[in-house]
Parts: sequence; C-alpha cells; structure tokens
Amino acid sequence: LEMFALLEMIAVAGLSLPPTPGIRTLGATRRCVLAVAGATPLAAYADDVADLLYGAKAKADGDASVFVGTYTDPMHPGGTRAIALKETKIGPYQLARIVGGGGEGEPPLYELPAMISPAPGKRGQWQITIDFSPKGGPKDFTGYWDGDGIRFPPTPRQVERGNTSGNKWPKTS
Repeated sequence: LEMFALLEMIAVAGLSLPPTPGIRTLGATRRCVLAVAGATPLAAYADDVADLLYGAKAKADGDASVFVGTYTDPMHPGGTRAIALKETKIGPYQLARIVGGGGEGEPPLYELPAMISPAPGKRGQWQITIDFSPKGGPKDFTGYWDGDGIRFPPTPRQVERGNTSGNKWPKTS
C-alpha cells in the first residue's frame, strides 16, 4: 500500500511531504528539499523518462486501459472483479481500483487498490500490481495482461497443492 500512497501523494499533493509526528523541523529540511528537487524532473518529464526506460514503442502498444473491465476468477467460482482506472497517473504508471466479491470462499464485497504499469524488461506488455491484503491475501501481487485476461504466477500455497500454472482472470466484458 505504501507504493500506492506514495504515487498518489506525489501526484495529488504536488510533491509536498506530510509532517512527521514527533520530529521538530525548522522550515524545509535538507532531505525534504532534496526529495522534492530529485522527484520534480521525473514528474515534469515522466513521458520522456518512460520513453528512456521502456522505449517509445511502449506507448504505442496500449496503455493502462487494457485492464478496464469485468473478470471472473476460477479460484473463487461465482465471483466477479471489476477494474476501473483512477485519475492518478504519473508517466505510464496509473492507479486503479478493483471491486469484487461474491465468489466461493471470499467476502461478498471488497475493494482493492492496484497500480498498472508497463512490465519492466518486456516491451509492450502491461502488468497490474494488486494489494490483496484487505481480503487477507498478499500485499503486492503482480499479474500480467495476456491478451484476453490477467495471468498471475502461482503463489507458494498453490505450488504446495500442485498448482504450478498460477491463476488467470478471464475478461468477460
């Protein structure tokens, strides 16, 4: 959740850092000034940085909207997951939210924070990192767009049970 909060804080709060309880400061600290000064060029030129990191082709191969839609989850039959984009975006990174539930072995309704970005080292491939901790799962679990849904790697618990292929959420709409 920290990475989602940091991204949202930088984008929404204009790079201002909140005061830390119990720490007395006289104006801006050197650390605060350096953090803001160091992040400002990245925020100001995020698209140029994205081109350097991922290549200009990454933008042409789609964007975060590829994940928008409704999915099912074979691990929780009967449930759905709806992914929507939030307005917070820096370069190719965009926050999203997942509203789901109703499947076997899961709460009737839940909301999960997520972040969508290009997959590092995989030109043209997109990934979504989801914080499943509100429903008792892993904090930062990453799945990859595979053309018609989201493919997740197997968790250690799945491997123990013999599932080495992971899970896939097929997109239904």
